[in-house]
Amino acid sequence: MAEHLLNITGLTKAYGPRVLFDDVTFGLDAGDKIGLIGDNGAGKSTFLAILAGTQEPDAGQIAIKNGIHIGLLEQVPHLDPTRTAREIIAEPFAPLVEAIHKYEAAAAAVDPEAETWLHAIEQLGGWDWAHKVEKVASEVGVEHIDVPVSQLSGGQQRRVALARLLLEEPDILLFDEPTNHLDAETTEWLEGWIGKTRSACVIVTHDRYFLENVVTRMAEVRDGQLKMYQGRYQDYLSARAEEEELRRRTGQRRLQVLKNELDWARRSPSARSTKQRARLERVDGLADEVKKLQQETRRADFQLDSAPRLGKTILELAHVSAGFDELSVIEDLTMMLRRGDRVGIIGPNGSGKTTMLRLVTGEHTPSAGKVVRGTQTEIAYFDQHRSLLEDGATVRGTVCPEGGDKVFVGDRQLHVVSYLERFGFGAEQHGMRVGSLSGGERNRLALARFLLADANVLLFDEPTNDLDLMTMHTLEEALLGFNGCVLVVSHDRYFLDRVATTMVVFEGRAPAKVTVQPGDYTTWRRLKAQEVEAERAQAEQEAAEAKKKKAAAAAREVPEAAPARRKLSWAERKELEGIEPRIEEAEERVAELDEALSDGAVWADGGTRGRELQAQHDEAKAALDALYARWEELNELAEGA
Repeated sequence: MAEHLLNITGLTKAYGPRVLFDDVTFGLDAGDKIGLIGDNGAGKSTFLAILAGTQEPDAGQIAIKNGIHIGLLEQVPHLDPTRTAREIIAEPFAPLVEAIHKYEAAAAAVDPEAETWLHAIEQLGGWDWAHKVEKVASEVGVEHIDVPVSQLSGGQQRRVALARLLLEEPDILLFDEPTNHLDAETTEWLEGWIGKTRSACVIVTHDRYFLENVVTRMAEVRDGQLKMYQGRYQDYLSARAEEEELRRRTGQRRLQVLKNELDWARRSPSARSTKQRARLERVDGLADEVKKLQQETRRADFQLDSAPRLGKTILELAHVSAGFDELSVIEDLTMMLRRGDRVGIIGPNGSGKTTMLRLVTGEHTPSAGKVVRGTQTEIAYFDQHRSLLEDGATVRGTVCPEGGDKVFVGDRQLHVVSYLERFGFGAEQHGMRVGSLSGGERNRLALARFLLADANVLLFDEPTNDLDLMTMHTLEEALLGFNGCVLVVSHDRYFLDRVATTMVVFEGRAPAKVTVQPGDYTTWRRLKAQEVEAERAQAEQEAAEAKKKKAAAAAREVPEAAPARRKLSWAERKELEGIEPRIEEAEERVAELDEALSDGAVWADGGTRGRELQAQHDEAKAALDALYARWEELNELAEGA
């Protein structure tokens, strides 16, 4: 039976009239790996903060087993800006480092406490803490470990916080969007780490492959509740599909009831006095429910099915190189866009992906080669900083900057209310200022604004960061139905498998090796694995052939006569004959000093006698080691004579 670590009953949390959790129950066992999902703003980060104890619920009880340590990776980590990345990552080893310093001081002073500190060091993990810091920093991709974190990007600061958390090895690990700003290789490494750790994990992520590869249970924050599902992401999808089918059928029945109730209400205005009030409230409730179902349906089937006509030439990069100052970032990149191409771009941070997009837009000029844009090519760029947004604008004003209540998606006209609903913005949010939105809400609004662009080549730089699953699905469906071309930088493997028809892969740091490969992400990974395996097999074959050639050459050579070995002199023979009794005497002396040092009385009165005996012991041990070395040297000469 699994060990129970944490239990929540009756959890309630609200911000003003907005209820995030209403009487929620939740339990966590040792070894659990729970994926936590939900719409942006549903309360996922708040739930993690409540588990971590950094926020208090309005009501409910949280029972945590004694001695359980909980660690939290926040979306925006709070790090001391004056400390280096190395110092912050090494924080979990502070007790161990202190024990090492105490031991070294005690040993230098020949203090008997040295033994106590030596035992503490072993209990705290041993001597190789510095190696562990270097190793995990490398594995999560911390690039500049010895600079203050104030000089690192937000993505690098998250990697520093992640490395520190992994070294803490808490009993319960809470991750809030751990894969944001991680490249695919690091994400796969983190999947493996979480899969092997014995810690229980609660993971807020919308990386669907991560959910499929790591979790054992799914939890969805929905309508103030925490809905639990056994299994991984695909199991959750299956269960949710069954729920929605039942809900759809129920919704259709309720729609008919609603129509009947409305007919009655219109025919009976006098019944609106007292005794029929409950029935009218029922009408209002049904109307709200059906409206919600209709909104969710509209949100799920958004499509970009029209774009300005493309010409024969769309976009060509011919032997393009680019960089900054003397740093070369891209070298000899050749690529051609064809109608309907959707290009996924992946690679480590700093390898040149964003530079490639800026070459396409013309923001950056190549140092060699040429970029050719067709005369009918219209480019729109969705950058990482979401520069389309203005904090002072309203949600509605962002998609309708010139006023009015209509927007145009391709050649279709939609009401602004209906359009914003597709991106999860209810009517009550349309007047909100952009500056007051959460990160996920800002990203959704930026997408809503961007997808109105009158362009036939769309460029995206990490569009899925902070998006909920429904909005990601909306974006994927929009791009799949788009009749123009798409270039998208993303580390979301599931997204790339759904959308990409070609992969551009940057391997290594700038200047990276750039590969253009037809197919999606999984196709590239499969072909890459085959390439690596072929290279390994070839290297093994070459090594075996070289070994054979070396053996054959050695067999053909006439062995040279071994040089005559020097014989023992008369004095050395006498020394060898007498060395064993000397070794026995030295061993006895070391044993006597060992016994004397084990008597606690020699350390009384300041330890003067103990330090004298320790010095004698060290001298006797060095003499014994020298005798052993000399015996081996003389014995080898005697055997070779």
